[in-house]
Amino acid sequence: MKTKIVIFNHDGHVLYEGKALDLPISMDAIRQKSIDLFRDADPCIIHQSYAIQHLIQPIIDYLKKDQRYHMLDLPMDCQFIDLPDILSCSIMKKG
Repeated sequence: MKTKIVIFNHDGHVLYEGKALDLPISMDAIRQKSIDLFRDADPCIIHQSYAIQHLIQPIIDYLKKDQRYHMLDLPMDCQFIDLPDILSCSIMKKG
């Protein structure tokens, strides 16, 4: 997944810009997804990577290129993204 993502804070400053799979994700969310997928509360790197992909993929699928979305307007919960005040941020898939 080579999709690029940009996350802006409420002032429009870039908090994150890079590959979607490199987004900072809370370890609690990774563990929970790993439990859901594999019944594994102590995931190896392979299970972690797979869990991250499953957390991020719905966002990637929803976003249209170069269109900015407010996090609260997305139909999925994005609180697993480990950035300050994530719910007050906006996100964009870079084309």
